[in-house]
Amino acid sequence: MNKLITVLIAGTCAMFLAGCASSTQKAAQGNYKTVTTPASELEQIKDKLAKDDVPCGIGMAVSNDEMVARTQAADEARTAVAEAMKTQISRYKEQYAKNVNGEAQKIWEEKANEYTQQELSGATVYKTITQFNEDEGKYKVYALIIMNPDVFKKAVMQAANS
Repeated sequence: MNKLITVLIAGTCAMFLAGCASSTQKAAQGNYKTVTTPASELEQIKDKLAKDDVPCGIGMAVSNDEMVARTQAADEARTAVAEAMKTQISRYKEQYAKNVNGEAQKIWEEKANEYTQQELSGATVYKTITQFNEDEGKYKVYALIIMNPDVFKKAVMQAANS
């Protein structure tokens, strides 16, 4: 009986430890390898910029026409920038709300959204990576778009002063 209990405990421990394996170990077991892709390269840059409160976003598009792919990738990235800006404005709004009444907060929020939407058109391509598939004759373009932090700050300050 003691041997059976020992075997059961040992089996349970082994299953528990196997379940705690890192994602790298699990990937290696399934013959997966960690790779660096254009998206992961741009994500690293984006993460560094985001730590400095620079609104940025990544887009990707595929097309037979390189310029169409570039435009679509940039548009997708601008959408991501807009989302990043919404998040930052929400943080600023929360800070501002602690210091003003509800009506002032509402006016500031409307102005902040208005000014940042105007400034979003000024977001620029920071880096692109273009790939071409000769077999399919298609371009794949990755684009990292950033919002100039000074322009973003100016838009928020305009909203605060309105």
